Amino acid sequence: MSTAERTRALRRRMVAEARRAVVDGGLQGFTIEQLCERVGVSRRTFFNHFASKEDVVLGIELNADTEMLAAFAAGAVVPAGLAPLPAVIALVIEQLHVAGIDRADEALVRRVFEREPALTARFLSATDAQIAKVADAVRQRFDWTDPTDPRARLVSEAAVGVLRVSAGVYFADDFDETSGPRFDELLDTNLRLMTAAITTPDQEGTS
Repeated sequence: MSTAERTRALRRRMVAEARRAVVDGGLQGFTIEQLCERVGVSRRTFFNHFASKEDVVLGIELNADTEMLAAFAAGAVVPAGLAPLPAVIALVIEQLHVAGIDRADEALVRRVFEREPALTARFLSATDAQIAKVADAVRQRFDWTDPTDPRARLVSEAAVGVLRVSAGVYFADDFDETSGPRFDELLDTNLRLMTAAITTPDQEGTS
């Protein structure tokens, strides 16, 4: 296992343990020191990866995807010939390949929000900040240098829409993992459906 893989595994352990602790006793039911003891890391190691107890529960890592976004902005990570929206979706798929995706973990997240609904505001704020980072990377990759040009933000928000619709299907309680599509396949399918919907004229009512 490489150093990067060990680091990702450690972060996943900290996040999973923090979420289980919230489900069991709420956000105030444990301390960072107790979490560190359970995972077997120092307080210093914790703060190398997460800024707060709330952030570890939500999986908001310090400097998450910084290197990948920088490489994407420079024209790497995904094929150079992709249009902006497909490029961002391809970036999301690459991030998923690195981080992994787990339906059981998503169910745990839902229980966390049920136990601590106040965390929703922090999650939405972090999501908006991440979208802004992706938009900056898109702006650099496609040389949209005018600060008033909204295209990078529009593309990033559209990608979030595709991601949310795909997640709604994949994480549904009745989704069959054995016969259903992989998450990246859902992303690709919904991207094509979205592209067709906004580029194909509505023929209804025409003669």
